[in-house]
Amino acid sequence: MKTSEKRWLRAIGAAVAWALLSAAQGAENSAATAPPQRQPIERFAALPFLSQVRLSPDGQRIAALMNRGGKTYLIVRPVAGREAPKALLNTDNAQYHFNWIRWVNDERVVASLRFASRRHFVGTTETRLLSIKADSGEVLNLVRADRVAGSMRRGGQAPQVQDQVVDWLPRDGHHLLLSLPEPGSTDDGVYKVNVDTGQRTRVKAPERNVHRWLTDAQGRVRVAVQLDDGTYQVRLADVDGKAWRTLWSFRATEDRLVWPLGFGLDPNELYVRAYHDGRMAVFSVRVDDPALPRRLRLAHPKMDIYGSLLRSPATGEVIGLHGSGDDDDAADGPRTELWDAAWRAEMKAVDAGLPRRDNLLLDISRDERFYLLHSENSRQPAEYYVGDRKSGELALLGGTYPDLDTARLAGKQRVTIQARDGLPLDAYLTLPHGRGVGDGRAPLAMVLLPHGGPQGRDDAGFDAWTELLADRGHAVLQVNFRGSAGYGHGFMAAGLKRWGLEMQDDLADGVAWAVAQRVADPARVCIVGGSYGGYAALMGAVKTPELYRCAVSFAGVTDLPDLIAHKSEYIGGRARAEETIGAAWGDREQLRATSPARQAERIRVPVLLVHGTADRSVPVEQSADMAKALKRAGKPYRYIEQEGGDHYLSRYEHRLEFFQALEAFLDEHLGTPAAAAH
Repeated sequence: MKTSEKRWLRAIGAAVAWALLSAAQGAENSAATAPPQRQPIERFAALPFLSQVRLSPDGQRIAALMNRGGKTYLIVRPVAGREAPKALLNTDNAQYHFNWIRWVNDERVVASLRFASRRHFVGTTETRLLSIKADSGEVLNLVRADRVAGSMRRGGQAPQVQDQVVDWLPRDGHHLLLSLPEPGSTDDGVYKVNVDTGQRTRVKAPERNVHRWLTDAQGRVRVAVQLDDGTYQVRLADVDGKAWRTLWSFRATEDRLVWPLGFGLDPNELYVRAYHDGRMAVFSVRVDDPALPRRLRLAHPKMDIYGSLLRSPATGEVIGLHGSGDDDDAADGPRTELWDAAWRAEMKAVDAGLPRRDNLLLDISRDERFYLLHSENSRQPAEYYVGDRKSGELALLGGTYPDLDTARLAGKQRVTIQARDGLPLDAYLTLPHGRGVGDGRAPLAMVLLPHGGPQGRDDAGFDAWTELLADRGHAVLQVNFRGSAGYGHGFMAAGLKRWGLEMQDDLADGVAWAVAQRVADPARVCIVGGSYGGYAALMGAVKTPELYRCAVSFAGVTDLPDLIAHKSEYIGGRARAEETIGAAWGDREQLRATSPARQAERIRVPVLLVHGTADRSVPVEQSADMAKALKRAGKPYRYIEQEGGDHYLSRYEHRLEFFQALEAFLDEHLGTPAAAAH
């Protein structure tokens, strides 16, 4: 690892880490005994105290990311007892951020890092992969040029993406398979990497346009997913790695999509996601039969199924799907679907012990005695538990927002809104603590909060944004407008190339519903969002300025032709952008008419713009140009540019700055609400 990449990597004493943990628990207790009128904004702006918690293969230790005081620490600690956690690495998130962590054996943790960079004048997000000894904190960079065998030793720039794990080889414990290109190439091959030394050997030569590699349960490279000009091809090799053939070809937005998930123990049984009755479902496919017959394994009548395969550590067989459901009813929340009877019984007992929560099975120990659980609902920020199948005990490890007073959280309620063309839309309503729909009290100032994506989705889980706004006395409405993910192919396709059109009308119809229900005061509605939600906020101020008192955009899109040009700098970006947003030439008039930066003169309400300079998803120029357009048009606005900020508010300082600016802006333009009765 270069010296510049080492600076922030340092271990801290266990006493310091334990003091941080104790301080968090103390803050949690004091919040319950002496609540302020408003919970401190710092509690909502905080990065999750614990995240990315992982269970070691022997079930004896956890690794986790811990956030405190603007820093993120990679810690390990025993599951049992009160031994202080050991901090292996930390970052202030100014340059480097943790992507994910995972145990590779009982003694080593592998961590993915990301940082913003540039290549050939194009902004990039780079990743690096580290192997860390849990006892000593010794750090090894797993992708170094001087460890590359053969011709790959010849110079060249380091690979941009270094954390694409093809296979963790769990029965090996000392190697993993990585997808990496050769120097000067963008085509990936597969390499076997020693996590103790970093030495690696190539097991599959790079191939043109390969987007993803997949192995079977025996660790053999069997599937290549190629992406060429917006078209995916799923290609399969026989068990000997030869006789490659194309199984399926599709574009990402087509209903004939078939996405490979992985193999069962049988090397000719491939699990895939594909559409069933218009909804994404999971099938197993016999690839040794030329007809490719499918067996339906998991489907939902209303919602798409997402997730990754869950395997038995003891046998290697597929036993279910991580995070499979995407319906928010109590019985069908986003959970782990298990096909194994014993594990189904175990999770049924968990659900009985932690009722009215979304309980997700994350990790299982090698002997299948211990397991790691993620548990939350909209009024309970996520908590992590370790279960012991032998004793039947479930032990709390810690939570994501221990400083928040959960007794004062508002929670969400699911409602259905009918769009003007009759399309039913799922939405989530958050009201200040103690308020209810139809309680006879005066309507509230309301924040309409469209999600990003736009092929994302709001759900019933805990949300620090909505809780902050409700704590300040505002109603919050989140509408899953057409084009949102999770509702089947037809609903998703209804949003293709409809930015600023019917997608925007769905949001306006949400405001009309809230006013009719006497939830929202029609004179005090602000539209707030990030990414696509920021675009929707600005486009709402352009298209229906009479509905809103103000608009707030964090990292929002403002100029669609410019965004398409930006996406064109990346492999496959132009095809994807033109498929979802519009054709740069053929749809140019529509794109200009639905670009807020080109329609600034139509805005009649104050605007708050916030954007990070290191944003690699939506370039900062989008907000800078919007600010210039508003200035030229003589419109009231405030623009905050966050130096080094990314698309995800990954730094605590930036989250706090944004939340403070948002709070002040809403207080100014919606009025300081009468505090909810706490």
